[in-house]
Amino acid sequence: MKRQGFCEEEKDVQRVLNWDIRVRHYAVTNPAQFVKMIDEWASSFNFPSPGVPTMKMLNILKLARENGITSNTIIQFAGAEERLLAECPGFVSPAAVRFNDEKYAANCRAAVPGMMPASSTAASAAKQKREKKAAAILARTAGKIAAAEKRAAACAAWTEELRKGREEIEKKVQAARKALGVRKNEANPSGIREMKEKWEARLMSVLTLRKEILCK
Repeated sequence: MKRQGFCEEEKDVQRVLNWDIRVRHYAVTNPAQFVKMIDEWASSFNFPSPGVPTMKMLNILKLARENGITSNTIIQFAGAEERLLAECPGFVSPAAVRFNDEKYAANCRAAVPGMMPASSTAASAAKQKREKKAAAILARTAGKIAAAEKRAAACAAWTEELRKGREEIEKKVQAARKALGVRKNEANPSGIREMKEKWEARLMSVLTLRKEILCK
């Protein structure tokens, strides 16, 4: 018995083939319809979710570039291509073709619905670049300020420790003078001077090491 029509699997394959034929046709003859079809296709996969067929997306991007077509979805496809190339350096994208500036200009003059005019895309890209640069500068500045504040606080703490250390040494000196019966107007005996020099050397040795660590 002769079979009537296609089975469901064959219908699905035919629908895909028909879609591919139509999208290639509209890329050349009807950019607005091409943009509409691509937007609907991307939406069906909840783009930019990982479920989008990568190679088909890249082939669509190739068609767009060859025919000077840009849209928000196409620009997102280009971003996905850049991330893919960064992750897989040896990968050769089928969308690696020259962008058709002549057709793009013609599409812009025709005010194709869904198309992003040159001024819009350029301004958007320039704005994003400026914002990223400004954010990077602010981050670096904030980092430098934080580092400077940290160093200043550490060095202030070190200076305070030095002051306290010298006060302690002076107390020890006065206690030694009192124990030896040295009068107020008399100079320190050689024994006290030697002890004071040792105490100061020990203090500076400890604090110098700490300063190298804290005040970097």
